[in-house]
Amino acid sequence: MGKRNRYRDHVDPEYQRWGRRYPRFPGVAECASLIRAGKARGAWADIIAFELSENAATCLAELIETFRNEPSGDVRLYVMMALDIARVPASVPFLAEVLREADPRYIAYAERALRCIDTSEARTALWNAARPKAEAAE
Repeated sequence: MGKRNRYRDHVDPEYQRWGRRYPRFPGVAECASLIRAGKARGAWADIIAFELSENAATCLAELIETFRNEPSGDVRLYVMMALDIARVPASVPFLAEVLREADPRYIAYAERALRCIDTSEARTALWNAARPKAEAAE
């Protein structure tokens, strides 16, 4: 089933409205613009997070760039939610960087994504992130 059918036949009229307005993925920049404009509420919040996650593998560099350059905490949060849902192995170095920055708004998303990616590199990033906490407790 294609994306057009998924939104066209959805029971929620907001999903249908999204499908009419955006028959294809609108892109990271447009999604960020919608979030900044306050349009990411209700069903549209779910759709935007899903669309970003569904396209994360092909738009990973743009998502990371958006996260790094975006002053809006909401946009950055949506990027982290998308990467958490998508679980793209190529995002491990970026997720490890987010853990090192230790911003409490994003740590849970990065940790969950790394646990689910479950590669050697992801496990190492989680271990390195946990080490300073263990050393500080001693």
